[in-house]
Amino acid sequence: MIVKLFELKETLGIPGTDLLTRPVADRFVPSVHLLVKGTRATTDSIQFSFRAIGTADTSFIDQLIIVNTLDEMKRGGLPRRGIFLSDLSASTLDNAASVFDQKKIPILCRLGSGNYRLLGHIERNLASVLVQLMKKGKLAAVDLKKQHGYQINVASTKLNRLFNLGLATRKEEISAKGREYVYHKLF
Repeated sequence: MIVKLFELKETLGIPGTDLLTRPVADRFVPSVHLLVKGTRATTDSIQFSFRAIGTADTSFIDQLIIVNTLDEMKRGGLPRRGIFLSDLSASTLDNAASVFDQKKIPILCRLGSGNYRLLGHIERNLASVLVQLMKKGKLAAVDLKKQHGYQINVASTKLNRLFNLGLATRKEEISAKGREYVYHKLF
């Protein structure tokens, strides 16, 4: 599901191409919450597209994405989903990096040509699992066990942590091996 911030800005009658200040972010909240509540279970991710936005400042990013989306998911007011940012201008990317790094909250940014950047912070060993997931597209605990020799419970915990941090989606699958979660990259 894509939250197209420029289109929302137009609908809300906010002039210009920049998204600045917490009060402006608060105007987006009802629309964003409706969109998030309309997503399917844990298999959907939410893309915040900044296409055609000149600059989004740190206060806008913090208020809309962290305070009113991620924190609301943690409180249970919104369904938990994977979230990523896309189409950021250089200045908006710098501002987002500043906010997420300062608060040590991890989030993925989709860059051009299929590349990505992780903002915020996760442990090095968890980052290596994220890199593997982004390369392969999907992983199950048994895959990590085979490739890295992790115990199955350790592999499951690492993948579940990526899911709980909003850096992956997951789907329960039933196969001849039994029931397992398969974790998918966000984009």
